[in-house]
Amino acid sequence: MCIATRLKGKKKMRKCLVPALVCATLASAAWGRPRRRRPWAQAFDRLQPNRTVPLADRWPRPPPPPPTPAQLEIMNQKRKWVAGADAAYAKDAREHDGERERAAQAKAASTQRTVISVMDHGAKGDGVADDKAAFEAAVAAARGVKRAVVLLPAGHTFLLSPIALVEESELEIRIDGTVRAPVMERWPRPPQEDASLSAERQRMRYAFLELRYCRSLVISGSGAIEGRGQPWWRRRKRRPEIRAPALLVIRESSDCVVRYLSLVESPFYHVVVLDSERIKLDRLRVATPSGSVNTDGIDVLASSDVTISKCHVSTGDDNVAIKEGSRRVQVLGGLFHKGHGLSIGSLGERHTEQSVEDVLLANVRFYRTSNAARVKTWQGGRGHVRNVTFSNLDVRAVGQPLVVDQFYCPASQHRGTCANETDAVAVSDVTVSGLTGWHTSGVAAMLHCSQSRPCGVVATGIDVRSVPGCSNVVRCLNVASRPGAACADGDNMHGYRLDLSRRQRRALARNGTSCVHPP
Repeated sequence: MCIATRLKGKKKMRKCLVPALVCATLASAAWGRPRRRRPWAQAFDRLQPNRTVPLADRWPRPPPPPPTPAQLEIMNQKRKWVAGADAAYAKDAREHDGERERAAQAKAASTQRTVISVMDHGAKGDGVADDKAAFEAAVAAARGVKRAVVLLPAGHTFLLSPIALVEESELEIRIDGTVRAPVMERWPRPPQEDASLSAERQRMRYAFLELRYCRSLVISGSGAIEGRGQPWWRRRKRRPEIRAPALLVIRESSDCVVRYLSLVESPFYHVVVLDSERIKLDRLRVATPSGSVNTDGIDVLASSDVTISKCHVSTGDDNVAIKEGSRRVQVLGGLFHKGHGLSIGSLGERHTEQSVEDVLLANVRFYRTSNAARVKTWQGGRGHVRNVTFSNLDVRAVGQPLVVDQFYCPASQHRGTCANETDAVAVSDVTVSGLTGWHTSGVAAMLHCSQSRPCGVVATGIDVRSVPGCSNVVRCLNVASRPGAACADGDNMHGYRLDLSRRQRRALARNGTSCVHPP
């Protein structure tokens, strides 16, 4: 639609109103929303992130109110206690690592073996050239030689592409130098997805060093295996569906030993024992920052007769995880720092049937872990956890020392609301004896069990304190216990509500002192 207007001293001018009305409508619809800008302008905006004003519903939340004097006192006391725990951990870690190095040297000096060095087979050991071919040549030369040792000597850094040792037996790999994985861009693609495998098995098919169908193979030494995992963590924080490799996988093998080594900054899990039997992990050191993604220290899946002794594990996820199909697993002694402590599970994800039985965790010290001993199962799953013993555990600056959670549903693995389902993995014959130290959450034990399958947990000898100003409660829901043990008086959640969403629970925690719970 157009109109004509007469201007003084000029000819008639035709003005079209339709384009003007369209432009006005689009402008009003886009009001308050950043305009689509050219690429150079978008780059400029990234340099000046506060240049545009967000919509009202996208404004950041107001800052929390300043802490009250009582909250400040709790924070100061917690800070002092945690500083003391850090000092104690540093001392224990030095002693543990010194003992590990002395044991490695004594073992190397006491054994009379035929040593085959990778340097004699063309290895450069400069951290730049790929020494995979030299390593494989040394392993091939050791076949058929009695009491053979393939040596990666100290003072060298060996860059290796991913390696699989297949059907090797009666062999020792001694790593006294540093073995380094390739940078992320040089890794081969992960295997194709296999719909017949469980979620955990899918995650364990990609590895840097894999032992497959091996028998009586030993990996030892005072050296280190470096995973160079930081680029992987950054990428997986944005895209968690991306597959990352584990550092060491022992698959379908028997009578193998891994001892004394350091495993550092794995892209994914550090050590995996899968479908194997009679495996021993002795005095290992696992070191990865707490901000890393899915960097479990040691994972055991579908394996039996596994012993994990005197290991020092500091990581960003589970220090040790015992998963589906595992039985007769012992974790004896050692230090667990940061991470999530020892976890059984998670089991029953995606309505699967999964079980774990005959587990012993004893004489372990925990520093600043989120939990010490934990059992976690998904709703809707099937199977069982039984005959589990947690004994003589020392906790310092731990969040919640003891957890049995049959409502496990983390936001990282399940977006949105978690459905309430009837089926559950049965938890029975769990014994806790001798739990000492102190915690920071106000909750000494959290035992959240299914109404359809109450858990059988007998917890005695729990002698833990909380930091000053915090509660020291035990949360109980549907626990079958015995007189004199925790939860013998029935359910008491101390204000915790399972019917609330994660966001609502976080909001409640922000509105008050999160470590103070009603009696």
